Amino acid sequence: MAAAPIYAGMRDHERDEAIAAARAAGTTDEVANRFQITPGAVRAACRRVRQQKTYELFLERHDGTRQRIGTVVTHKGFTAACVGAYRTYGEFFRGLELEGWRVTDASGSCNTLETIRKIISRTDTNG
Repeated sequence: MAAAPIYAGMRDHERDEAIAAARAAGTTDEVANRFQITPGAVRAACRRVRQQKTYELFLERHDGTRQRIGTVVTHKGFTAACVGAYRTYGEFFRGLELEGWRVTDASGSCNTLETIRKIISRTDTNG
């Protein structure tokens, strides 16, 4: 499906990476002044970059049928990666039957589509 990675749960990953690179070469206060942000925002951006993980996601059926979804980068974990892919390809996912499909990655982690839809409905109703 996807050629370019999906960045899930990240406001502006390019800016975060620029901030982290600048921080590697200077102090937090210098970077904060340069980007016109608070020192806490510098630390948070660096933390997001440090914690980000790349997931290669697949759509898998109980009979072993497997289709690549794409690459998702997030600092929030596997479930956030699944939700990001679902939101990006919502029309495709909504066309699938709930029964038998799940989202997996290379490590064997999985979430059923029903679980992902419940998470999305909770986050959409809570703001």
